[in-house]
Amino acid sequence: MPRGVTTSAAQLRLAERKSLGLSAPFLEDKPEKIAHKLASRDPERPLHLCRATAQVKDHTRKGRYEMGWALYQEVEAAEADTPLKNSVLNLCAKAAWFERGRSVWETIDPKSQISYGTMIDLCARCQRLGVAENVFRGMGESGVQQDIIAFNAMVNACGMCGQPQKALDCFNKIPASIFEQASPENKQVAYQTVMIALARSGDYARAREVFMGMTSRGVSANCAHFNALLVACADAEDAATAQQVFDLMPGYGVTPNVANWTILLSCYRSDLPRCLKIMQDMEAAGVQPSGSTRLALLEAHVLARDGAGARALLAGQGQLMSGAKLHRLTRQAQRLP
Repeated sequence: MPRGVTTSAAQLRLAERKSLGLSAPFLEDKPEKIAHKLASRDPERPLHLCRATAQVKDHTRKGRYEMGWALYQEVEAAEADTPLKNSVLNLCAKAAWFERGRSVWETIDPKSQISYGTMIDLCARCQRLGVAENVFRGMGESGVQQDIIAFNAMVNACGMCGQPQKALDCFNKIPASIFEQASPENKQVAYQTVMIALARSGDYARAREVFMGMTSRGVSANCAHFNALLVACADAEDAATAQQVFDLMPGYGVTPNVANWTILLSCYRSDLPRCLKIMQDMEAAGVQPSGSTRLALLEAHVLARDGAGARALLAGQGQLMSGAKLHRLTRQAQRLP
């Protein structure tokens, strides 16, 4: 369940866009246009550094990590500034290049909130919790404010490194003043991140406890919070609890999205007829299945030893999420009668 990484990283990117004066739709433009936008926001910054930053962002967004890294290597070391290095550090995080990222991190001066948050994100993706803790500690010691985004990144790092108790402890250490100053969206992410950390370990009881604490503090629930509760049920195939969680969503004003439907289906993976009914209900609700949904359904066919149904799904027009699980299920499906 990589959603925690996605959300924490999205927070960092939003903070970076705000600091640079960019909007998400604007980042879809060509790098040259982005470069001129960056230059207009900071007229004293050299245009070639604005261009390099824009190009690194473009390469990162398109998954061309080696090209982005090569471009950075062409910039004179003495000229590369913090905004450019933050973008390169983000590229390294996306590519899970720890050593390259650390080499960039060590040269960033001055380090900003975005620098610290992005380095923690890199550590989370590369399973380097000890380094993340040192970075977070150093952030406070250097006088850079440990804002809600930094705390969320640290909670996420604990969760990604398989330390749910540390994630909960870190969440509980968020100062009340920082939490109250946070935007509604960042408050939601804070709860979502710790819930996901608990959910990955199958700890439904504590994830639900956090959820109830969230709603009692007036923080609105969204699809991601319910997804965390559903994920907590998935490994143990606790379909009954998952169904109860799913059925609660309308009462909170939340409409299930494709991820919610998919996890619910996965919780029923040993009950093929129920999975097929969930697919029908999804269609009736106007929700299109994703590659992950179809992969979960394929698993249900295989577990039911329905070789014909599994092969029909594989031969269908819908895409399935690629990866080791798909290869394994495909081999199993081909061997079934």
